[in-house]
Amino acid sequence: RNNRATVSYASVSGGFNNVASGSSSSVTGGDSNVASGEYSSVTGGATNLASGTRSSVSGGKSNVASAYYSSVTGGYINRATDSYASVSGGQNNEASGDVSSISGGYFNKASGEYSSVTGGQENLATKSDASVSGGLRNEANGVASSISGGRSNVASAY
Repeated sequence: RNNRATVSYASVSGGFNNVASGSSSSVTGGDSNVASGEYSSVTGGATNLASGTRSSVSGGKSNVASAYYSSVTGGYINRATDSYASVSGGQNNEASGDVSSISGGYFNKASGEYSSVTGGQENLATKSDASVSGGLRNEANGVASSISGGRSNVASAY
């Protein structure tokens, strides 16, 4: 119903108000999803956007994968905004560093290249190769710094 595939090789398979507007893009079900990047895909959920080339969103709601090979697997209001960045779930998480990742949690940010946040709440991994495994309001802000968990910890290096 009211689904549209607007360019060559794009497809929409079910759902409502879905749009596949990138060349060779696809939307498979859900409601109000958009796959606008070349070879991008959205698989279900609602109001999700895959706008990066070869990006994907696999369910959830209001998620965005906006960069080359970026992905969001589910959750709510998650964003993968740099090349090869990924968010696996949770809510309001953002992987904005090249090859950064967030596994889940709430309001986490991985902005350094190759940085990661495994979970928890309001954790930050801001430098290259930085990681936070969990906890609350931890910040790994040095190159190759790491925090295993806890609350309000800061790891700086270099």
